Order: sequence, then structure tokens, then C-alpha cells
Amino acid sequence: MSRFRNTVVGSYPRPEKLADTMKRPVMNREEVDDYIKWAAQDQSSLGLDTITDGEGYRENMYYFYQKRIDGITFEDMPKVSFGTAGFGIECPRVIGELKNPRFDTARNWKIARDAAPADVAVKLTVTGPHVLYRFSVNERKDLYPDAQALCRAWANILRDEIAEAIALGCEHVQFDEPMWTESPEESLWAAEILAELIESLPKKVRVGLHVCGGNPRRKRVYFTKYTDLVEAFKRVPIDEVMLEHCTLSYNMLELFEVWDFKGDLAIGVIDQRSDELESIEEIRQRLKPALEYFPADRLILTSECGFGHVPIDITHAKLKRLVEASQVL
Repeated sequence: MSRFRNTVVGSYPRPEKLADTMKRPVMNREEVDDYIKWAAQDQSSLGLDTITDGEGYRENMYYFYQKRIDGITFEDMPKVSFGTAGFGIECPRVIGELKNPRFDTARNWKIARDAAPADVAVKLTVTGPHVLYRFSVNERKDLYPDAQALCRAWANILRDEIAEAIALGCEHVQFDEPMWTESPEESLWAAEILAELIESLPKKVRVGLHVCGGNPRRKRVYFTKYTDLVEAFKRVPIDEVMLEHCTLSYNMLELFEVWDFKGDLAIGVIDQRSDELESIEEIRQRLKPALEYFPADRLILTSECGFGHVPIDITHAKLKRLVEASQVL
């Protein structure tokens, strides 16, 4: 009997303790390289099947992109509130055409790929265009007349970056779109723009999609049910969907009664928001109902969201338990 596969959602801590994990200090290029090598080796040492470059070099999942492109300013940022749980953050302003990205997407992926063992897969995690639009204050309606225009501009920027990584050998790309649960009324057109991006990639690669309820400072801040996003999910051509599960107040699996999804489910059986370490039996009970909807070979064990806000010792303990569960269950 083959074991379950396992993966990480994306973000990994920095090895040092940070005062504010929402606004990490900027790293220079040498520091980024060192971090990615460390993160790839550290994740691999835990026995994970699929890892990322760690993402910990990012200030956060949107500032990282916004700081490294023309047309955005971080001066005089307004504070914008999102969702109903009191989450707000200062958002940069769009003051010109979005151009000249300096994300080093392909380079970062390649550093992780070279640092990891050959039998460990390295996926490229990309903040989705809808997230980047939502956290950008549009002051150039002459360039981007509406929300969809700005979202599509971000998608066009990301396309070339991803294509460069694919040219270097990347075979697995994951998009992170948590703001679908913050603004479900936008999810269908956001999915259509993401689908355009996926369909325009230069070759077929494995595509994953992660949708959560937010995770700032280990707090869920958006509470839309996945079934309310079903039309958006149906629109994106993906091979893997990565969803929260174990701490939701409703049965996430009801989604698959209205969405005939043919790909793999990466299911959140580890709670990264809690310091408490799950037992193998707890993970078994969390996984058990998913087997009524998916055969074991289409289930991948993971956490509900990334570990970017979690202390490294707790991250290690939880991911070791995740790997153990995937091997023994």
C-alpha cells in the first residue's frame, strides 16, 4: 500500500525571531540567496515530498511584488480594512503603468531547486493577481479604469515571470488567492483572469490553487464558505486545489458535491494557527471524511495555510508530524 503524499502550502519562517511577521525587513540579494538555500534544505530535511523556496525573503505576500515594480509608490499609504474581523494594512498606491518587474521569480525557484535533493519536488508559489489588485490603491483610473483592468495588469506582469521559471525547468506552479474569500462577489471574474493567465503559459505544467480565509499573524479573517465560490473554482483549469479543512466551522467537503473536480485535493489536516501539536489519531480523523470524496492517491496532506508567521520550532514539530502521518496512515 502506497503512503499519502505531503506538501507545504508555501510560506516558511525565517530562522530568526521577527517582531512583526506581517512586515518583514527587506533582505539584500545575498541574504535572499542564503535564506532560500537554508529554507530548501531545512524543509527537505523534514521529509517533505514537495517544498517551496520558503517565501520568507518576502516582506509579505503582496509588498514583495509591489516594492519591485514601476508604477507603485509606498509614500503616503492609506490604511485599508478588509473583511469583517478588523484586519487592515497600509496599501501602496498605483501612480503609473505597472512595468519593469524585479521579482527574480525564476532565479529564486532555481536556487531552491538546486539546494534541494533530487527526489524532493520544488513548486513555484505565486501571489495571485486578485490579491495584488486588492492590496493596491488605484489612483490611475485613466490607465486602469476598473478593478478587472488592474487585476489583469497584474496577471500580465506575472505571466512573463512564471514563463521564465518554466523555461528553467519548473513543472509545478501554485497560485495563492485568499482574497476570493474576502470579496466573493469578485471571485468569478478573478477566476476568469487567473484562467487566462494559466492558459497563456508557454507549456503545460502542474497548476495548483490555494484559497484560504487569510492568515495574518495566525488569524483567520475571512469567513466565506467554499461552496459560495463554486463557480469560480469551476472556471480555473487546475490540477490541484489546496484548501482549509480541519478548523473550519462547516464541512468544506460539501464543495465537492457541487464541483466535479477531477484533480487532487491538498487538504489542511494541520492547524498552523495553534501551537498545539496534533496527534496521528487527530490527523486520521481529519482525513477520514475526505476519503468519501477522493481516493487516497488523489489526497495530499498539508496544513491549512503557510507557516510564515509561526515560530520555527513549532513549524518543525508540526511538519514532522505531518510527514509521519503521511507515512503511517
